[in-house]
Amino acid sequence: MVRWLFALIVIVIVGFFIYVKIGNKMPEDLGVTDGLLKSCPTSPNCVSTQASPDDVVHYVEPIIYTGDRKATQLMIESHMLGKGRVRIVTSSLGYVHFEVKSLFVGYVDDVEFYLPEGDSVVHFRSASRIGYSDFGVNRERVRQIADLLVN
Repeated sequence: MVRWLFALIVIVIVGFFIYVKIGNKMPEDLGVTDGLLKSCPTSPNCVSTQASPDDVVHYVEPIIYTGDRKATQLMIESHMLGKGRVRIVTSSLGYVHFEVKSLFVGYVDDVEFYLPEGDSVVHFRSASRIGYSDFGVNRERVRQIADLLVN
C-alpha cells in the first residue's frame, strides 16, 4: 500500500513538472499591434495598462515619465535584468519583452513595456503563461517599475 501511495505521489509530481514545461511555451501574438499590447486573459494572473479602467482585476495605470525615451527604456531594462532569472526576448527602441522565470517551479511570465514615440508614457503588460493566480506577483513587479521611474 505504501509503495502505491509513493508511486502515485511521484507520478503527480512528475506530471506537474511536465505540465509546467509544456505550458511555458511563449505566446506567438506578443508585441505591439496598432499601438496595443495583447489583451489579458480572463484569469487574474495578468495586469495591463491597456485593459479597461473598469477591469479592477487587470487594469493598472500607465507610468508617466520625464526625460528621454531611450534613457527610460534603458533604466527599465537595467532594473529588470538586475532582478535575476530574467532574459530579454526582444528589444527595440520603444518596446521590450522580458521572460521572467520563477525560482522554484519554473513558471514563466511575459513582461512587455511599450513607450510610444512622442508620448511620455510607459504602457506595460505582465502576464503568467500558465496557471490561474499569480498571487499578485505581476502587479508588484509593475509597481516596482513605477516607483523606479517616478522617484
